[in-house]
Amino acid sequence: MSFNVIENIVPIDIQNAIESRFLGSNFPLFLNDRSVDLDYKTAFSDPHTKDGYRLNHSFVRDGQLVSNEWGLIEPIALNLVTAIGLKPKIASCKLNLTFPNPEFGEHDHFPAHFDTTDKAVVAIYYVNDSDGDTLFFSEKNSDDVYEISDAFTPKKGVIVYFNETALHANRPPIKSRARCVINFNFLLDF
Repeated sequence: MSFNVIENIVPIDIQNAIESRFLGSNFPLFLNDRSVDLDYKTAFSDPHTKDGYRLNHSFVRDGQLVSNEWGLIEPIALNLVTAIGLKPKIASCKLNLTFPNPEFGEHDHFPAHFDTTDKAVVAIYYVNDSDGDTLFFSEKNSDDVYEISDAFTPKKGVIVYFNETALHANRPPIKSRARCVINFNFLLDF
């Protein structure tokens, strides 16, 4: 397995508060027309790559707190660093909200990417139950397609974490009305 899983990283009352706030009608979200920049250094494509709109909210950017909403998710970060023995240095943290997209076929996914080129632990907290798996890739095959080595189906209250060298992407939801995650990048060398 290319990732580690911690279920119920925070108690159910906090999980419910996070889901209610972040999927509610009064949470500030910003439209982004693509998931990542295809620079072929940290983000890559294959014949199954598509991209599309998503809504984002940045909590931490370039190591600086940029949101007044941090307090609700701080327990996630603190519980993770405690559970796996990390120093609490967050380079970035943002919420990603995706919706069903009819342009995506059954095997399509957003661009495969690395979150950072720094030595880091990447973590994804799942705000809600949904489809739209997180995919982990190995090398491209002879058809120039990234081979899926692992996948994780979003489950509310779960956090998956992995090192910065894990090439990954997600699929948009098909059956669920939305897929909401919080992505953390914890620096190891600083």
